[in-house]
Order: sequence, then structure tokens, then C-alpha cells
Amino acid sequence: MDDNDGRDNTNTASDVTKKCFFYDVKHSNNSARVRLWLNLHGGLDDHIETLTLTHADLDGGGKLVEVNPLRKVPAFVTDTGLNLFESFVILSYLEDRFGDGRFILANIENRALVQLFVRIHDIYISSPNCTQPNFSHTQGCMYLDPYPTKYTPERRTMPDPIVRASKLKEIYERLCWLEENIRSDYMVGDRITHADITWYPTCIFMEILLPYVFGWAPIFHEKDHFPRLTRWFETCSSNEHFASVRDDISGVLTSQQRDGRFDNVRKVARDNPDMKWKYI
Repeated sequence: MDDNDGRDNTNTASDVTKKCFFYDVKHSNNSARVRLWLNLHGGLDDHIETLTLTHADLDGGGKLVEVNPLRKVPAFVTDTGLNLFESFVILSYLEDRFGDGRFILANIENRALVQLFVRIHDIYISSPNCTQPNFSHTQGCMYLDPYPTKYTPERRTMPDPIVRASKLKEIYERLCWLEENIRSDYMVGDRITHADITWYPTCIFMEILLPYVFGWAPIFHEKDHFPRLTRWFETCSSNEHFASVRDDISGVLTSQQRDGRFDNVRKVARDNPDMKWKYI
């Protein structure tokens, strides 16, 4: 297929002998959705090599900065040397390059709904939409410290409890929207789509941290408030690849919990009892 520069961008035989590189962090929800897609698809080890980074690598720079100057994961280098970042972009590339259509629904309206689910997640939950210091994603209200610690550098702190409480309300309202709009055991229909691949890793953070940090009922394990989400979470968790991602993320978060990572955020909630922290 010709691009607008008139050149043929089809990979040559020499191109496909090279490998793509996927920069991953075990407990990153946005990296996990790429890892989940790769594992669900399978058979791409000869084409894609995963480079697993640590939490410290995100602030240390190194090779990651060359691929993503924002020092975030996931990051990806194609076998022709193109640097990509943002999980949506990486997954779009993987679908175009290696996908066989299994995660793409036939119905146009269902495909649009999948994209809406993904956009709701990416815009309102997982992205700060600003790279400047002290701008943070909504999900960060569950774990970003109010002051610098070994887990939270100065530029990522969330010092204002009003901001934190507002972001927590946003999580609750988006979960309510999901509950109302889920179609079946999977988010859109009877099989896995990018909606499930996108939301599931982030929901593992919610599963562990919303009850522990803010005293919520055991979300995704109760049927009084979010019965459809609970059924969806159980369905996804029964798949070995979803379960593996859950083990990866929950293992790191549980270890950090034992290390006291979330104690400062719990204290913010205790010190501000006039603000709403518990929704279910």
C-alpha cells in the first residue's frame, strides 16, 4: 500500500528477518494490555522480543528515553527502526502487522462501541493528557504519594487532597458507565475485544487498591453495586492469559503494599474525613 509520499511501505524479506522490540514493565497496566494482546495472539516470539524494565528504569533514562522521550511504557521499536509509544498506537500497529481479526468484531456499531470503551479508559482513567510536572492520570489517585518517596518522584506527586478526591470520583463514575454499557460476559459481545484487553489490567489496580486504600467493598467480587462488571471480571480471569497478567500486577502491588507504599495515600483519606473516599 502506498503512503502519501508515494513509497511502498510493505516490509521486504530482509526487514522481516529483524525483530521488533517491546519495552515492558511488569506492573504497568498500559504495558500489560500490549503483553496481553501478544500472549492471546501467540506465535510471535520470532518477530518480537520483550525487554522487561524495572520501576527504577522509568526514571533512570537509558535506552527507554531513546524510544520514548516521555520515559513511559509501553514503548516499541519496529523491525525497521520506527519508535512507537502509547499503548493504543502500539496495539494498532500489532493488529495491522500481525493481527488475524480475532479481536475485531464484524458489526460496525459493535466496533464503534469497542473504540468508545477504549477511549473512555485512555482519556479519563489512564492518561494525564499533560507531560508537565504534577499532572497525573486519574488512576494515580490510588497510589501516587502526596510528597516525594522512593516510589513517587517529585514531578509525579499528588499533594492536593481535593484533586485526589475528584479523581477518585471520576473512577467511580466511569465504573458506573461501564456497568450500564457492558453487553455480555465480555464488554462488547461474546468474545474478547480490545475493550477487555484495555480495561482488565487497570481493573486489577482497582481490585486491590480501592478496598485497601479507600475502604471500598471488594470491587469485582460483589454483586450489589456492579454485578455485570463482576461477571465480566470473572469471565476474563478464567482465561489463562488474563490470569497471568493479574498475577503479574497483583504480585507487585501486594509486595509494595507490604513495603508500605500506599500508607501515605491512606493517611490522606484519614486526614480528610470531610471528603468522599468510599463509594461502595
